[in-house]
Amino acid sequence: MGKRDEPSDFPDNEKSHLLTRRKFIESTVYLSGALAGGALIFPSETVGENASAAIPATTPPASPTLPKPIVPNEVVLAQKDPSMKVLTERPLTANITAEYLNDAITPTNRLFIRNNLLTPDISAAGHTLTIKGLVFKPTTFTLEELKHTFTPVTMQGMLECAGSGRTAFQPLPKGTPWHPTGGFGCPQWTGIRLKDVLAFSGVKTEAVHVAFFGADFGEVPTAPPMVRSIPLSKAMDPHTLIVWAINGEPLPKIHGFPLRMVVPGWVASASVKWLVGIEVLDQPFRGSYMDDSYRIPVSPVTPGTKMPKETVSTEAWPVKSVITSPPQGMKYKLGEKITVSGKAWAGDDDIVKVEVSLDEGATWVKANLDKPTDKYAWTIFYFSFSAPRTGYLTILARAMDSKGNLQPISGIWNPLGYFWNGIPRVGIVIEKS
Repeated sequence: MGKRDEPSDFPDNEKSHLLTRRKFIESTVYLSGALAGGALIFPSETVGENASAAIPATTPPASPTLPKPIVPNEVVLAQKDPSMKVLTERPLTANITAEYLNDAITPTNRLFIRNNLLTPDISAAGHTLTIKGLVFKPTTFTLEELKHTFTPVTMQGMLECAGSGRTAFQPLPKGTPWHPTGGFGCPQWTGIRLKDVLAFSGVKTEAVHVAFFGADFGEVPTAPPMVRSIPLSKAMDPHTLIVWAINGEPLPKIHGFPLRMVVPGWVASASVKWLVGIEVLDQPFRGSYMDDSYRIPVSPVTPGTKMPKETVSTEAWPVKSVITSPPQGMKYKLGEKITVSGKAWAGDDDIVKVEVSLDEGATWVKANLDKPTDKYAWTIFYFSFSAPRTGYLTILARAMDSKGNLQPISGIWNPLGYFWNGIPRVGIVIEKS
């Protein structure tokens, strides 16, 4: 059983609020084993106008000594499919496009990579998770205690970066240049329900948000720690998990080994990797990854304009579909049978319909749907037809969720390029028999 921590009180003023959480990170990271690092890291997607003010010096200073070891990018990428394309090296981001995601369950070596900081090299031995804040029984668990104290579950669930598809927006927003069909996946996860852990600690009535603290770090001490919080209602969802395995195997180090959050259906930044701390709060966490990035305007803005003052945090993904087969440019013979297949999902909601068009949206035909394996797993759709004519043919798809939301022609433009969910289109060539 985990050991009991002494309750701690956090000051109400914002400065003390942030300093206390920084101390939390410092105290818990060093309990979590060997970590590691690389180059100067800044938040890659920020709201503030000063986000681009960090200009490299003419003569770069010598790299400082990192507090713990890191996993080199080349080691990470050696475990990935050759079709994985690196988008940025510091922080490491990489994606694979839809035609390589035709599996019902996303293979681990094809799951996208999204770091905000460096990839810490953590050992499972001695790794702990601390639960504190507005709970009656603050507790620290070892990994083995978590596995034996709570009932393990395995479920399939969507994981998608908020910026997935960003390069489809025009004009192009700031941020990682995710391919129009890159930055998402739907593996199987094994772990325990967060709500069971919170129930063990006893959540106080004033609780509003639950924050997750990652053990990743930047090259300099001033790099903001990776902390995200979600509403208590989402934290208590039985599908919100603390996980240690993906597709039946221990988490790879790039995907959060030995412990991470999975908040399926929501932007992947909520699924904090290298988890060392959980804190129950009376308000959303205040920090760089809550207040400066992962935010969208309250109301749509003119494309190309700056972020307005009125913004909200990114949470559940809107309705979306992608075509995984055929791939772009595939060639067929006149009269040949063609099967269109793909995936659809809708954040916290269900997919009720997917339609396919072969005439640029003039008419639409219902596709067949396979029932998803879990609440937050994607829905597989497929539709077959015979090649009707020679020449270039465009295939479109659109999904509808259980609230009647229909996938739009284009995602709603926003300054940081989040939530691209425009109708997918794939062009094929039909040749004479």
